[in-house]
Amino acid sequence: MLNFFSPIILFLFSFCCNSQKLIVQDAKTKKTISFVNYFLYQDEKLVTGGYCSEDGVIQLNSEILFNKIKLSCIGYENLEISKNIINNDTLLLTPAVYPLKEVVVKTNKKDEFVNLGYIKSKRKTWLTAIKGMKICAFIDNPFHETKLIHSFLFKICNNNSTKLGFKLHLFEKDSLTNNPGKELLKQDIIVILDGKSNKDIENIISQYNIDFPAQGAFVGIEWFGVLNEENNDFKDVDSQNGYIEINDDAKEFSTFQKDVFSFYPWKNMEKFKKLSEEYTSFKNCPTASFGIKIYKI
Repeated sequence: MLNFFSPIILFLFSFCCNSQKLIVQDAKTKKTISFVNYFLYQDEKLVTGGYCSEDGVIQLNSEILFNKIKLSCIGYENLEISKNIINNDTLLLTPAVYPLKEVVVKTNKKDEFVNLGYIKSKRKTWLTAIKGMKICAFIDNPFHETKLIHSFLFKICNNNSTKLGFKLHLFEKDSLTNNPGKELLKQDIIVILDGKSNKDIENIISQYNIDFPAQGAFVGIEWFGVLNEENNDFKDVDSQNGYIEINDDAKEFSTFQKDVFSFYPWKNMEKFKKLSEEYTSFKNCPTASFGIKIYKI
């Protein structure tokens, strides 16, 4: 019997010795924080990165050489800490402090909403969603005054029963580059798509009291990938089943992409258009089918 279990015991011992478990917590409440971005560095060089689990767990293979870890999460101050001073394998994030604005509660009828953006645009093609990809489309504000956002709107396809995850983003337009600039959301808003989907997706965010700027903003997502339901994380799942609908209604390159786990800056869809010419043609510019629903008043 001992001989039978020995390989199993050795395997478990080997796994424990070859992994490090870190826990990400709120510094004030000591509650764990879900799906925080982490980046591992060795002598200032980015080695790898990923997302912690729903339970705030970062499981690292001890073979990965790094001497510094950085954490990023909307609603918290960024954390940068050397590996050798991590205390009790716990990483504490300090909540960011934002000035609170007055909240005005109003009763809204159905006809008091208006949709902006490209949610009603006709599909031209699909874009495969890869883990760590940020993608956003600029949406103009025709009212030229600040409006309260009711919901984010997306056209995203899920080909099978897997659960797919992403995080919402709202960026102001950089006045110098016209690229996505400052993040306007004050906390992480996570969305999990459960099962097959090939329809418009609406995520109501009115409870967060988020304004849509008078000059418009970039609306987008950061793609997590396929959820590993065994560990409630997005690690070690290679298959990509998510696709973002692309239209060609915009006359300018107003959709931008960026890899979270690289140093490369935002890039528009000009290269994507050239690569896609083999199987499709665009009358205008490739644009992600994203939108928002705002309150008219």
